[in-house]
Amino acid sequence: MRRARTNRMLATAGVAACLLVGAGPTASGQGPAQITIATVNNMNHVPQFVAVEKGLYVKHGVDVKLRVFNDGASATRAVQAGEAQMATIGNSTLSAGWNAGVRMVAVAVVMGDATRVYYDDPLAIVARAGSGVRRLHIEDLVGKRVGMVIGGTGEEYFRAVLAKEKIPPNRINFVNVPSPDHVSVLRNGGVDAEVVWEPYGTMILQNVPDAYVVLRGGGYLGWDLYLMGPEEFVRRNPPVVDDVVRGFVEAAWYVRRHPAESAQIATRWIEGLDPTAARKAITYMDFDPRFSANIFRAQAVVDRIMLDRGRIKLAADLSKAIDTTFLDRVMREVPEMFADLKPVT
Repeated sequence: MRRARTNRMLATAGVAACLLVGAGPTASGQGPAQITIATVNNMNHVPQFVAVEKGLYVKHGVDVKLRVFNDGASATRAVQAGEAQMATIGNSTLSAGWNAGVRMVAVAVVMGDATRVYYDDPLAIVARAGSGVRRLHIEDLVGKRVGMVIGGTGEEYFRAVLAKEKIPPNRINFVNVPSPDHVSVLRNGGVDAEVVWEPYGTMILQNVPDAYVVLRGGGYLGWDLYLMGPEEFVRRNPPVVDDVVRGFVEAAWYVRRHPAESAQIATRWIEGLDPTAARKAITYMDFDPRFSANIFRAQAVVDRIMLDRGRIKLAADLSKAIDTTFLDRVMREVPEMFADLKPVT
């Protein structure tokens, strides 16, 4: 536990001990620029952990410190507060931010699949023994206490599932459960089921006796995570953003080639995660940094869901909220780091 908490405070692999918080990239002499990236304590962000521990950001000219939070909303607030210059957050958080006046710009996909619109494989609904909820029977959740990170992608996924099954959300007891508490809350009977992302679904199955998956994925939501920076930061610091994207792309390539080692690295960043659960959890996700028409359509799917339930008033302006130029340049210059990915049709 101490090790995970320490990693939240300061990343390894040559990160400077001091950073001018909120002041943008800084440099000491001829050393690399230094920035902080806000990220989240789950397996979807593994390339960020790998990039720091393997020195891949430094290799490409930028010294990155990671600050690890429980959810994307907290990561966004860290950027707003000047505690980080960039963040890795989901497409629903991007839209919520733009509606709140937080102009974040996506420059690469952290976790997602450029070949699909409806990508939600890392999300699952998991129930405890005795809950009365049958596998694949979402209607059994009516009247039950269902835990999730309220306002997070898990809630968006769950509401999309309920809509497809024509189940009014007011027939479910929504319970806010921070992601580090998913295992203990379900094990102690605080909820009947939980909607989780990885590694927490796998951790529940491993640590809660007789827990089981009610539903995994299913194509209800187009879920992608982005590497983002505030609009002004991206505009003023293109060389730094370029270096970050290059380091991230190499990290994602490394994760795809070395999933077991990458899973092991994740155990040093996610509290309570053991190697067995990490190796299983990483199999549920794709680390494809490419933007594609499918990624844009997935964003539109998420925006439509959020618009329909009044969470946002306007869809994000993707001509401003996504900047593909950095990634396009890397794809032209190092195509070998994308050669293993499925063709986009």
